[in-house]
Amino acid sequence: MNIKLKLSTILFPVVLFFCTAHLSAQKIQKVIFQTSAQCGMCKGIIEDVMNFVPGVKYADLNLNDMSLEIKFNTKKITADELRRRVAAIGYTADGVIPKEEDVKKLPLCCQPGAHL
Repeated sequence: MNIKLKLSTILFPVVLFFCTAHLSAQKIQKVIFQTSAQCGMCKGIIEDVMNFVPGVKYADLNLNDMSLEIKFNTKKITADELRRRVAAIGYTADGVIPKEEDVKKLPLCCQPGAHL
């Protein structure tokens, strides 16, 4: 009985250390960048895709200034990769320009100049 008590007294702190070490190794960062989004449909498209990217905690497009805020785990993805992912959807993300074929896949109202 005494051995079991000593063993559990030793094991509990060790297990707790490894659990908290794993959680602290995850670094969450927030990035905000400008997009070429134009409307609510753009918001839905960007958020629907980006919220399911591995490592992304949340993505939210501000319709007032079309800035995209993303919280993400830096151990799984980088801010530059997030910009490339947005460009792959068909939108600019800061200086990252989408390919023309990706822009053409967007609904007509979400393509550049549709809301002018």
